[in-house]
Amino acid sequence: MRFRTPSGRLVPIPCNRSKCPACSRRQGMITAAMVGIDAEQDQPSVVSTITTRDQVTAATLREGQRQVVRQVRQELGHSARYCSFVEWTTGRRDGVRRPHMHALWKDVHPDEAAVIEQAARDVFGRLAGAHVHEAAALRTPAAAAAYVASHHLKESQAPPPSWRGVRRVRPSRGYWSIPAKELRQLATAYVRERRLEVRAAALAQERGLPPEAWEPIFEKLDRSRVEVVRVREDRWGVVEVLGPV
Repeated sequence: MRFRTPSGRLVPIPCNRSKCPACSRRQGMITAAMVGIDAEQDQPSVVSTITTRDQVTAATLREGQRQVVRQVRQELGHSARYCSFVEWTTGRRDGVRRPHMHALWKDVHPDEAAVIEQAARDVFGRLAGAHVHEAAALRTPAAAAAYVASHHLKESQAPPPSWRGVRRVRPSRGYWSIPAKELRQLATAYVRERRLEVRAAALAQERGLPPEAWEPIFEKLDRSRVEVVRVREDRWGVVEVLGPV
């Protein structure tokens, strides 16, 4: 199957696999947009980074997160909300790619960031031999989106083949200020418009036009919805459209 644009161009359908560089980057852009849109409505106040040193399993990582959240809530005396993002180191130093987690926290005062840091030391020092963790205040909604984008869009921090089926984005119940499905639709539309802006700027540059000329090109770009069609591809790579799905 392929997407067919209004102009007739056939485009591969995204596989949405986290190990696919193109799909991983697109999903990372949508996730960053979700965080930014949500933060405009209900801004997270603290960001944290939790590391590992020993090799751990996905189950250990999940259990460690549960214990950190439990300890933070017990210390603060209320139900802090969070959204965590799982990434991996590059392994350039010793060949071992280690998982780590970035998290945005709500219902936590910036002055209470040390509570999260201490909980991470207690739990992941015991489970993963890691004692270096960070937690700091977030000042603006834009900072939340920028923090996620700076990490979640890096292909070098995507999951290694041995980590299959790992959920890279883990919001707690009630974290999103709007229903997740609606938020994802808004974020997807936002990313689509930003990508069209980039395409318009590239077209202006190709045509030797001044930088400000991208705006009229942007307005004229086709925004019609694509359709899904069945195709048949022969051994020479020739694709024949069989009809709509």
